Amino acid sequence: MGLADFTNKAGRVGGWIPGALCLLLLAAISFGFPSIANAADALLVAKSYKMAGDATKMRIVMDCDREPEIKWFLLRAPNRLVIDLANTRFAFDAKDLKARGLVKGVRLGQLGDGVSRLILTGKGPFAVDKLDVLKNEDGSGYRIAIDMSAASEREFEAALANQALTTGSTVSADKGGRVGTGPVSNPGHRFTVVIDPGHGGVDGGAEGLNGTIEKNVTLAFATELRDKLSAVGNYEVFMTRDTDEYLRLDDRVRIARQHEADLLISIHADTISVKGIRGATVYTVSDKASDPQAQALADRENLSDQFAGLEIKNDNKEVTDILIDLIRRETHNFSMSFAHTLVGQLSTSVGLINNPQRSAGFRVLKAPDVPSVLVELGYLSNAKDEAQLLDADWRGKAAQSITNAIALFASARTETRAGG
Repeated sequence: MGLADFTNKAGRVGGWIPGALCLLLLAAISFGFPSIANAADALLVAKSYKMAGDATKMRIVMDCDREPEIKWFLLRAPNRLVIDLANTRFAFDAKDLKARGLVKGVRLGQLGDGVSRLILTGKGPFAVDKLDVLKNEDGSGYRIAIDMSAASEREFEAALANQALTTGSTVSADKGGRVGTGPVSNPGHRFTVVIDPGHGGVDGGAEGLNGTIEKNVTLAFATELRDKLSAVGNYEVFMTRDTDEYLRLDDRVRIARQHEADLLISIHADTISVKGIRGATVYTVSDKASDPQAQALADRENLSDQFAGLEIKNDNKEVTDILIDLIRRETHNFSMSFAHTLVGQLSTSVGLINNPQRSAGFRVLKAPDVPSVLVELGYLSNAKDEAQLLDADWRGKAAQSITNAIALFASARTETRAGG
């Protein structure tokens, strides 16, 4: 109650209260009830919030002035990570809360009963790879470190089921009770192909001698390939885009991972300064390009994120490590194997350039667990290639060759898994 209210009520009961007594009562209120006067001082302060990563993997770090008491759990529709902190005040810079990468929304607020809540909404399903409370090395407080990665809906649902069977939520101190981690069996999985039509939206890609735009060629071809694969009936087939829309490179990788793709095929049709060069090329990812032309192409394709002002800066070491260091040897070997098979099939139906199997550091091919290739259908800078890319019969033959290569690769993978 306020001082005026207290005085009025006291006056009605016993008349007026001398000023000195009022001061004594104020002192009693201040010193006799510290939970009222010092409640704000008792709150833990979460003083900074940082995110780094992309649409496939994110790290979130929150600094606290002392050790926090937290609980966390997952929610669906949409996919969310909820973190509750006891007796905590958020003191974050608003600009640091801007959604990015795998996280498309950040909300926070007070629940009451001394609990503050942070909600991270994912760009589709995800896994919580790690959530730890760590003491800062300089002794200045503690930090909450969260590692998230894109996952499939099946994996997210498995994490929810595990959560329901245990405590319904996970306390940070329980290192053995993580949800969203570890392999999840999937006996009914069908071989899954994700087709990625390059460019789109504000990013038109290359332009041909006669005005052909790469983003239109790649979408038309990807649609034809999807239809041929679907007609086989043995595969799950998805496209990263089926309209004229802009997608970041890491979002294309995220889509492949969230569909648990067994193969990602990125479709392109570039230009080159030497007009006489023509033919198709199949690329895999590598830290070192196979040749200068492959490096130049990778550099151009990796600039796609600049079209929406979303370029990932190479001087951010943490992000660069996430994008590059996750390339697994087994996945790379499978990519190389499919590329070899694909070159063999394309050679019987369409023209190939000299040395048609090449490699470079394409960001769109860097999914850590999805074999991936980039197919350059031809060069829009060459009049004959441009005419072929617009020809429905030629597209049909090329799409059939890729379909044949996928059949061989899928069969070999199935046999390998059965034998394992």
